[in-house]
Order: sequence, then C-alpha cells, then structure tokens
Amino acid sequence: MPTVENPSTLDDPSLDRPKAMDDIDRHAEQAKQLKSGAVNQQAKKIGGAGATAGNVGDDLKAFREDVLRGWDGKDAEAVAEHLSQLSKASYKVSDKAEAARKALAGVSEILADVKRKVAQLAQEAGEKDAENRKLISAARDRKNSSDDENDISSAAEEIERLRNLNERDANGKKEDIKRLLDNAESEIDELLKPLGLEIEGGFVELLPADSGAASTSASNASPAPINMAGGDAPAVSSGGGGGSAGGGGGADYAASGVAPGGGTPGKVNVTGDNPAAIAESVMGKSAAQLIASGELPMNNVPTNVCCANFVTACLEKAGWIDWHSDSVSDMAAKLKADGWQSVPVSEAPPGSVVISNDGGHTVMVGDGDPPFIGSNNINPDGSQSISAGGESGMVEVLAPPPGLVEQTMGKN
Repeated sequence: MPTVENPSTLDDPSLDRPKAMDDIDRHAEQAKQLKSGAVNQQAKKIGGAGATAGNVGDDLKAFREDVLRGWDGKDAEAVAEHLSQLSKASYKVSDKAEAARKALAGVSEILADVKRKVAQLAQEAGEKDAENRKLISAARDRKNSSDDENDISSAAEEIERLRNLNERDANGKKEDIKRLLDNAESEIDELLKPLGLEIEGGFVELLPADSGAASTSASNASPAPINMAGGDAPAVSSGGGGGSAGGGGGADYAASGVAPGGGTPGKVNVTGDNPAAIAESVMGKSAAQLIASGELPMNNVPTNVCCANFVTACLEKAGWIDWHSDSVSDMAAKLKADGWQSVPVSEAPPGSVVISNDGGHTVMVGDGDPPFIGSNNINPDGSQSISAGGESGMVEVLAPPPGLVEQTMGKN
C-alpha cells in the first residue's frame, strides 16, 4: 500500500490550496491594473500632435511658395530654402508621431487582450481549485467518520491524490498565464522597437504595482518612462484598480448618465459630518495608518489599492451609506441603487464620488479647497496616502440624494 502524508497534515484544509494559486492570484490582480484605455488616450493625443505638426509643415510649404512668387533675389532663395527645411522637419515630426500613435494603439490592444485572458485563466483556475477542494473535503469527511482501517487508508490516499491533482491543475494554469505574459511582452517589444524603446524588466514591469510606470529605455537615448497606468491613480490591484477587487475596472467600467464635463466644483463650506470634511481631516495620513488605527471603517486590504475602501469608509462614517465596498465598480453600482445620480462635475456637491482613471480609481469631491481628495498612490513604494487630486481620467461623477447634502452644508 502506498505511503501517505502524515495524518495531521491530511486534516489541515489550508494545505488543500496549491501554492501556485497564490502566483495566479497575484498575476490576476496585477493584470486588472493594465489601463489599456489610458494608453489609447495617449495614442490619440500623440496622433493629434502629429496632425498639428503636419499642418505646420503644410503652412510652411505654402509660405515658401509665396516667398518664391513675391520676393526677388538671393534673400528670397535663402528664406525659401530655410522654410523648406523647416517644412521637412515638421513632416518628419508628424511621421514620427504617427508611428508612435500606431505603436501605442497596438500596445493598448495587447494590454486589453492580456487583461481579459489572464482574468479568464485565473477564473478557470479558481473554479477548478474550488471543485478539487470540495472533493478533498469529502474524502476527509469519509476518513474521519469511518472506523474501518481500510476505508481510512483509502480516503487518506484519495486526499493525497486529489491534492497532487489540484497542484498540477494550478501549475498548468500558472504556466498558461506566464506564456501569455511572455508573448505579450514580445509583441510589445516588436511594436516599440521602431521607436527605439524596449521593456527592460519583463512584462510585469508594465504594472505600476511595483514601479508606477512602465520601465523603458531607448537603444540610443534615455527617454522618460512610458506611463501605462494613466491619470493619478496607480496601476495596482484590488482597491485602487481592478474591476472586482476594489479599485477599478479600468476601461471595463461602464459609465451611465451625465458626462462629467470639465472644470472643478466651487468652494463650499461643509460641516464635519460631510464625507469630504471627514476625508480632509485625515489628509496626509497613509492608508496603512488609517487601517491600523481604525480611525475610519476601512477593510484590511493591500495599501496600494485602497481608493474605494477609503471613499466608502468616509461615506459610511458620515452615515450616508450603511454598507462598505473595496471595488470601484461595485461601489458605483450600489450608490446608484441608493439613488445617487450622475451629474456634471461643476454641479457636484462636496461628498460626491468621482470615478476616474478610466474607471480604475475613485476619489471624492472636496469642499473646493481641495476640489478633489482621495487615497492616491503617491508614496515612493506605490502605496497610498490621503491627498488632493486623483481626478484625472474622469469617467463619471455621482452625487448623493439632496437630503444627505443639505444636512452637512455650512454657510458660505
């Protein structure tokens, strides 16, 4: 009869979960923070700059022709030659900008694809793990409820077999994710190569959970890093980014209602019971400090992903909600269910909730000084502290029902 594990380890359910699942979860949380929408926005901006440069080239070319028609002598030829060189330079800038636009648009597509596929693989791994652990639990129940030595031994062998099977299944999904990330890195390298850029630290370096930006280097120069996260929000997981786990949803966030528009809210006095005043009272404190102190009803989630955790804690302490969420998309859905309305940012009262960073971040409308406040990734290690800002890449602004606001408005 085969030798089985120590009986005491067979009775420990924590050992049923494969170690590879931790790596899968980490990859999944990081992939949630890939902001393909933000990269695509940068591509559009670069495309606009390229079009402008091309228009300048056209204008210079037309001016050159006017000079040749209306001027005489060597001075005219010299000016025309100078204008010709400037026109050619503008066209080169336009061509380079268009190449960069196409490259970034391609990177955006790759990031969106990777985000979707990693999430799918992680979901499949989680479902298989749950299925296997259910079988392991049943085998454990048989072992512990039987008085027959043969039944006990058979059930023990079954537990060990199922644990090994679960580990193999998880390792297989882990390798699938690793190949997916490696292939994405190669594809991005090919897109960036014509621009003289390359990924230095591997595909995971595109995830600001560690660095806050993509690490790139030119083969013949040293350009600034390409920020793959976008906005003030970090590229991090469950509370500061990632659709189901707390901070986001990125391009997956589906806004509904009124577009946020431009501008900022005006200066309004509020009482200490307003969520904005509560948020401002802890300005400068780190998410880690707030979680440890219990000053706000925040959940103990990773301190680089606390944006929704912080916003709902302020709303909860103010008595505006009676629930909590660490997910941007889940928080927004619950607020709308509670009667919160989508409004232009210029009409948003203090305590309104801003969905920013293409749906991957959330902050609160302040009292005007500052206009926005939230748990932002401003610390050197990528973790969050309470600070002004975080509204970049605004997707939607949700205002509370009027009755809530009126209770906490002071006199101007």
